[in-house]
Amino acid sequence: MIQTEEFIVIHTLRKKGHSIRSIAKLTKLDRRTVSKRLKEDEMKPYETREYKSKVDPFKNFIHERLMQALPQRIPSTVVLEEIVAKGYDGKVRILQSYMKHWYEEYHGVIKPQAVERFETKPGFQAQVDWTFIRKGKHPIYGFVMMLGYSRAPFVYFTNSMKQSVWQKCHEEAFMYFGGTPETILYDNLKSTIITRDKYGKNKHGFNQDFLDFAKDNFVPKVCKPYRPQTKGKVERFNRYLKENFYIPLRASLKGSGIEITPELLNTHVFGWVAKTNERIHGTTGKKPSIRLKEEKQYLTPYLPQLSKPIPKEEIEVSNTHLSKMDITYFTTLSDYEEIVHNGNRYAS
Repeated sequence: MIQTEEFIVIHTLRKKGHSIRSIAKLTKLDRRTVSKRLKEDEMKPYETREYKSKVDPFKNFIHERLMQALPQRIPSTVVLEEIVAKGYDGKVRILQSYMKHWYEEYHGVIKPQAVERFETKPGFQAQVDWTFIRKGKHPIYGFVMMLGYSRAPFVYFTNSMKQSVWQKCHEEAFMYFGGTPETILYDNLKSTIITRDKYGKNKHGFNQDFLDFAKDNFVPKVCKPYRPQTKGKVERFNRYLKENFYIPLRASLKGSGIEITPELLNTHVFGWVAKTNERIHGTTGKKPSIRLKEEKQYLTPYLPQLSKPIPKEEIEVSNTHLSKMDITYFTTLSDYEEIVHNGNRYAS
């Protein structure tokens, strides 16, 4: 059985000219599996199989007992004695396996875990997330993509998290970086994944619109539940973005009468990012700008889908900052930057 990510990789490699033998070697899959999947336009889900366990009738009791003891643990030998008295006739190993899964998957590991830093090769991975800048009637969201190797970020502000905006932000990031990484890591966002483990463990039900967008470009990956440190690079940057960019900018505009909009933030953020890329990164010990030059060589060139611009009704524009001729949409990031550079219409 293969996962959705492997299905995308198979088709992507095929479109890049790889033979079935070559694909099988690269993915470590059987050639017959590769050949079969290449004949499918969409991945067909596997039949769901349910495996019964002798622990099943006692799971509610075990759940309540373990909850009562939190944050401490009850030894499996104690729980075993209690459920044996209720009719359990299975082995202790089955119980221990269930209890281990219960603690790790549903309630976290009680003992502190050492966070292992995961470094990636150039061009292999990016991490993406939305961050809330402002909530309420006129919300502002920050789309953030960070390349794992260089730690170079891309930031774009919007007032919508619709699928069309989500995809357009990806395109802007790819054009900004000059290509796409092999994989992109996401949280459990509805823009990316609809149902976890829909077709079995680690076989998720992805958002079909987004899956179609990702096909032939990159492989989407999803973090495990309750493991935010998996996506720690972009999570840490989100906090840095708010504390070092948004809050100071908002304070400097206080009392000026200038409205803070996504468009206004976008006129400032690219210069701010350029400055942050010249600072020595605490983990890598190098400037992101230097490592980005190296990483760009490993990115796959990207051709933007110009047929799918962000509709103008999905971009809320303030007339105090844009002239009438600008209130449409920006087909590419370069168009947007050209308007700002030539007219400097709404920079403070």
